[in-house]
This record gives sequence, structure tokens and C-alpha cells, in this order.
Amino acid sequence: MSSTLGQGRVALAALSGVLLLGSACVSAEEFSFDASEFAQKTFEFSGFVEQKEEGLKLRSGSPAFKLAYPGEPGRDGLLRSSSTLELSGKANLGDFVLDARAQASLADDALVSSTRKPSVMEGGLRWSASPGLSFDAGKRVQRWGKGYAWSPVAMVERPKDANDPQASREGFVMASGEWTKSLSGGPVSTVSLMGLVVPTDGSMNRDFGQSQDLNPAARLYLLAWDTDIDLMWRAKGARPASFGVDFSRNLSPALEIHGEWARTLDAPRTTVSASGITSSDRVDVDSYLLGLRYLSQSEVTWIAEYYRNGAGYSAQEFDAYYQFLDLALAPGAPAALASQTRSVAQSGYARPNPGRDYLYLKASVSEPFNWVYGAASVSTMVNLNDHSYQITPELSYTGFSNWELRGRLILLAGSARTEFHEKTASQRLEVYARYFF
Repeated sequence: MSSTLGQGRVALAALSGVLLLGSACVSAEEFSFDASEFAQKTFEFSGFVEQKEEGLKLRSGSPAFKLAYPGEPGRDGLLRSSSTLELSGKANLGDFVLDARAQASLADDALVSSTRKPSVMEGGLRWSASPGLSFDAGKRVQRWGKGYAWSPVAMVERPKDANDPQASREGFVMASGEWTKSLSGGPVSTVSLMGLVVPTDGSMNRDFGQSQDLNPAARLYLLAWDTDIDLMWRAKGARPASFGVDFSRNLSPALEIHGEWARTLDAPRTTVSASGITSSDRVDVDSYLLGLRYLSQSEVTWIAEYYRNGAGYSAQEFDAYYQFLDLALAPGAPAALASQTRSVAQSGYARPNPGRDYLYLKASVSEPFNWVYGAASVSTMVNLNDHSYQITPELSYTGFSNWELRGRLILLAGSARTEFHEKTASQRLEVYARYFF
């Protein structure tokens, strides 16, 4: 919907320019143009209301189900309903911009109910001190990296959801400054430098870290040789030190390639044996991504990405982990062993996409078979080590003013004791309606 509105504004502005040119040839008094109609508004307000319904086919015998719903009897299916309200506001006050985005949600099913109280997802104050120099303080999502499903260089933000990479995310409280300059006469046409701090003290930015640190980080951006290049760095603090690079380049109007690489120094890594013996090490971790986007002549957009998770687990390590869960969660297992399962899961195994090597592929098309305002896509994510995978076909429709209707089916498959086979559900159907205002 937002892209449709944006195209409409561009078309309207172009039409106004044509009318102005015509008025110069016919009569200076015949037409008039009021520039104030296109002036930036002082106050802007928007948001959406979403109702989402889900049907899950459960694997009630899986360790993931027993961890998520301890003590619950097995069941084949589950219906879940959730409601979300998001509000956004902005005040354009000359050189200052004040903005905020808040969200509240309610989810309910037969096993658990949860309420997310209204909270600020992103917002703060931005000051444009001079052309090319700005300062910002507040809660922000930096969106570092060029990857679509993953971003190894995203050092100061919450990770993307590879199942829904474009979903909105919550930011971290931070303060930043950015300087940008355009150049001419050389291979580098634009240079930008950003510095920021993400303070932690045990209560602020608790998801980033618990220790008391400023956690400085920086990014240098270059547009050089028609290629977007970023160099990133994060100092050691609440998280280990890290540095990396990304790039993006259009090889043709229809083909773009991108990549990322990041090294994390002295990162903690925990593994568990089939009998429940854990071992922890601190290692230097290299993670990287290589991908492309291609627009075919039939207007199908293809996205393909290979992701190497340097801290990820191999197929053998996954197998040992699931053997441990079977042992610890079996009836009559020692209480000490059962209580260990949650801490082991939180150490890394339960993170999104904890494997070592992944392939992501997505094909999407707008208005397939002349279905006006419709869109269709299908994506797949494969764990290349244990060969488990998920496939997600999706349909959406924006033909009703200010409405978006969307539905998708997530199918997960693989052999026993593999990542996608051991998820809580083997199938999930999602349908939602979102109204924008």
C-alpha cells in the first residue's frame, strides 16, 4: 500500500510539472500551482490495526513442545488469535524532528495468553545541525547490512526474523552522530561516518547486555566504483568486540549482488553432549552472507542468499542436543537434568536459525495472472548441514483502500533430530487483516 501511495505522489508531481510547462506556452494566468500543497507537514500521524488468526499442526511429542508447554498433555492442533495496534507520530520542527512508534498486542490460544503493554518500539529526537551533519538520541533500529533474510554485520540491533524479514522490530536506546559528504572527480562519490553508543546498566537495553557499558560502535559508508560499501566496528563491552564489511552492487538494471562478513572476537559458545555434559569455550567467530536479487523478464523477483553462521551448530551437535532433550524430558528423568534443559536451550540452541549453513530462496510477483492489487510469493529456507527445510507460499491483496489482507502457509520438514523437524509445529497457517490510517 505504501509503495502504491508513493507512486501516486510521484505521478501527481510529474503531472503538475507538465501542466506548468503547458501554462508557459499558452497563458501565464490560465493555470496556477500551489507549492504549499506539497510542503512538509508539521505534524504527521499514522498507524495500523491488525487481526491475525493462526492454525498450528503440533508435534506434541517433540522436545520443543515439551520445553514450550511444560506439563501440558499432547495435542494435534492449536488455534491462536492475536491483535496488534501500532501508532506512529512525527513533528517536523525546522532543524529538529521528533518521532515515535509505539505498539501494543494481545495473543490468546488454548495453552497460553500473553499481553504486550503499549511500549515504544522506536522514537527520539533528530537534529540536523548543518547540511551533512546530524545528531540523534532515542530508541532506534539501525538496519545495518545488505542481506534480506539475515545480516551478520547487524551489530547494534535485534536480529531479523528470517521467516518475515520485513516485520517491524524494536530498537535499542542509543545516541548517534552522522556526517555525510558528496565528492566529485574520483572513484568515491559519497562518504559517510556514523558513531554511536548503546548504553547498558542492567535495566537499560537489557536485551543487549547486563553489564554497565557505553558499547560504542561506528560505521563508515562509501559509494565507490558504483558500489555501496560499509565498514562496521563494535567495541568490547556488554557484547564481544566485532568488526565487519558489507557491499551491494548493481551488475545490470535487473541484477544486484550483495554480501556481508563479520568477525566476533572471544565469543562464548556452549555445546552439550547426549548425556548432558556441557562445555563452554570462547572463540573467534566468522559469519558471512552472499546473495543476489534478480528481476526476470516476466517480472518475477528472485532473492537467493547463502548464510554462514560462524557460531552455529553442526548436524552432529544438533543430534547430540536432541538426544540430551529426549533423555532429560523423559518420564522419570532426574529433576536436575530436566531443569538443565532450559539453560542449555537459552545458551544458543533455541536461537532463531542456530545451524551453521543456510540457503534462502524466494520468488515473488506482483499482480500474477492479471490479479490486480494481488501479490504472490514462495520462499524456502534450508539447513544445509542436516538437510531439514521449510517452505512458505504466501498471498496478499491490497485492493481495498487502506487495507492489506495476507495469508501464508509454513511447512516444515526433515529427518528426526534435525532443526526444522524438531520445531513445535510441522505446519502453520497464518491469515491476517491490517487496516492502515
